[in-house]
Amino acid sequence: MKHFEYLHLLIISFFSQASESNTLMNLSDLRWENRLIFINEPVNSNTALALMKNHITEINERDIVWFIINQNEALTNYSGTLSTSFISKAQQKYRLKEGTVTLIGKDGGIKSQQNRIDVQTLFSTIDAMPMRRYEIRNIK
Repeated sequence: MKHFEYLHLLIISFFSQASESNTLMNLSDLRWENRLIFINEPVNSNTALALMKNHITEINERDIVWFIINQNEALTNYSGTLSTSFISKAQQKYRLKEGTVTLIGKDGGIKSQQNRIDVQTLFSTIDAMPMRRYEIRNIK
């Protein structure tokens, strides 16, 4: 019986740690793995979401994780969950202004800020980056 209780606690501990590990806590967790697009307080979230969904192939090819932020909540293609402080940390770190679209490179630096969503410009900006050109050469 004692072994059963120990095993039960071990299983509970494993699953609670597994769920925590998929929670995005910090921007640095995505650094060097993903490019980020923050769409902060867009005029129309549904339009922004449709644009992101319509370009899923291009987004995936470029390792992009996007966030559409509205009133401290976010729609995202990130596969896990966001910590309760993630959005406010991102807004503070990158000084995200209402109505802006901000592109963050894999190195964590701001690469562009626009006042509207123009996915082709975002893709062109990414494709001109040295790291992206290296990725393209090594894919073929």
